[in-house]
Amino acid sequence: MHKATKGVLAMDRTVCHSVVLMKIPKVYVRLLKRALAIAVVCALAACSHPGMSSAKKAPHGASSNSAADSGGSGPAGPPQKFESQPSASIDMQDNPVEVSGTLSDVLTLGDTLAYLYDGDGSGITAYRLDTGDAAWHTSVPDSDGQSGTPRLAGTAVVGAFATSTEGAGTSAGHHAITVVAYNAATGRQRWSTDFARANGTDQTLGTPRVVAADNAHVLVSVAEEGYSETLPMSALLDVRTGSVIWTDRDFDGVNLTKTVAVGATQGGNTFVGKAVSDGHQVWSRTVPGGELLTEPLGPGLTKVDAITGDPDNLLLYSATGKSKLTLDSSVSGCLYDGQATLVCTGDDVVGVDVSTARVLWYLPDRATNRAKPDVYCAWHGVVYAAGTNSLVTLDARTGKDLHTHIGAAPVMVNDRYGLKYDDSTGERVNIYRATG
Repeated sequence: MHKATKGVLAMDRTVCHSVVLMKIPKVYVRLLKRALAIAVVCALAACSHPGMSSAKKAPHGASSNSAADSGGSGPAGPPQKFESQPSASIDMQDNPVEVSGTLSDVLTLGDTLAYLYDGDGSGITAYRLDTGDAAWHTSVPDSDGQSGTPRLAGTAVVGAFATSTEGAGTSAGHHAITVVAYNAATGRQRWSTDFARANGTDQTLGTPRVVAADNAHVLVSVAEEGYSETLPMSALLDVRTGSVIWTDRDFDGVNLTKTVAVGATQGGNTFVGKAVSDGHQVWSRTVPGGELLTEPLGPGLTKVDAITGDPDNLLLYSATGKSKLTLDSSVSGCLYDGQATLVCTGDDVVGVDVSTARVLWYLPDRATNRAKPDVYCAWHGVVYAAGTNSLVTLDARTGKDLHTHIGAAPVMVNDRYGLKYDDSTGERVNIYRATG
């Protein structure tokens, strides 16, 4: 295993009050052993893992990762109803980003602004949620592209770009991974950092992705989906200064907590937690099975699922690597409400407490004659879904109906707005103003 190294990386050539075993209709939750075998991380496989870096998608959408961006009045709380018609829209013709999974794959939602990479990979555009107009735009010189979405980190928004400089004369130029932070409200650049470099004849750098960010750190992963000879690598940066805290050439970043960065190594089957302070290994475990998909469920949990075989829907504590529970194999995705609850969807819909893994509720429930809703997103204790003949909100902690006929069915929500991709045109994101 390659050790984390400080500084810039030069490219090398070569739920029940406790968790118990239980069974509920169609959904099976089993407590896994807490004593885990710690695997010795062996040599790096010759190519990056085909399935890593691609989260298994929830059926419709995901919650907002809203953070303060341009001030304004204080939060009004999670909305219960929306206007039935959009108050504004973001024109995707000017920013032709492909939405192949969920809207949150390409858009980051703040309090008053939404952030997207430009379709040509050249920069970041912030759009006003009240009007849909561009608030600011920035360009990154020599950008070749990026993947995912920019991430909010405190009062900053951070993007990662593959950049190339053309050679001149006998100079072959160079390639680099460039991470840039901007003031989230104004777009003013705060810092720009290159953490990996290769000369112009070397094509070993992959496509960067900002995996996660908080008010202290930014975790960036560079890995290609599918078969690739490009080795995955990651870097952790200080969000205030842009300085590189550590890099690791055998680490595909997946999630980030205040103290630990989670990533995959060993061809994607060995998961490792590394201290954010200096990159030293905090925990390691090997997950059996073939190709794996990973999904960060807030900073506390990471979901691991095998494409074939076991494990199915395994939840790991990001800080320790210990198994928390598994869910029925029909579960296609889980939504984190940004506070304390997961809402997992499959043959049934299940609410799970994040800290204890206690199953809080499930639907359908034949004893109470309640049907399974079609969940769109979850935000701060509220679940937004399509129920029987109406759109509905549910209490994320109890599963009980809060309101029916809520006006719209957003797939991303903050305290003031709901967003939904316009499937009829495929060219805009509609914005629905909260009304209650």
